[in-house]
Amino acid sequence: MRQVRHIRSCHTKTLGGVRYSFFSIVTQQGEAMDIRFNHDELLWDIVALPGSELAIHSEDGSHFVIDRILVHQQRHKHQPSLAHRMRPIRFEWLPHAQCARQSPIEHAKVDRMHPYRFLKGKNSSYQVHRIETRHLEDVMVTRHFHYVIEDTERRFYHVVYILDQGDWRFIQEVDEQFLFHRSSP
Repeated sequence: MRQVRHIRSCHTKTLGGVRYSFFSIVTQQGEAMDIRFNHDELLWDIVALPGSELAIHSEDGSHFVIDRILVHQQRHKHQPSLAHRMRPIRFEWLPHAQCARQSPIEHAKVDRMHPYRFLKGKNSSYQVHRIETRHLEDVMVTRHFHYVIEDTERRFYHVVYILDQGDWRFIQEVDEQFLFHRSSP
């Protein structure tokens, strides 16, 4: 597990029609690295490890990749780029062979990310205890990821992630009586 000490620089640009956010970070262990986030596929990867002997790409699967990253998504929209709204906090740095999927079927995009905590109002923070349901909705030219989440106080909320804006929206609090099909805890 690597903790991010500080972000040296960040920016967003489009390469081949795909938006990427690039971050130059320093970890608590003193490692400097460049990482990027693919906004369309919702995947993180390592771009460069300045001054390191570790391979970023190799044929035998011995290179390292980023998995299970925790990112703080800021709500403030008046930022220079999407990268300025995202702040990586910690991540796992694993050999590619250890996290490679055995199945050729990739995880659905809606399963690649989920909320851990959200703010409602100025002072009320809610910790997500469990995700009750999730689904993807195509809306005109973008996609919405819908989540019904349960907090630690057993209250339910409907939140949406809008893919092209990189923004989370609180829709409403949901009464438990409206949850017809409950997954087992």
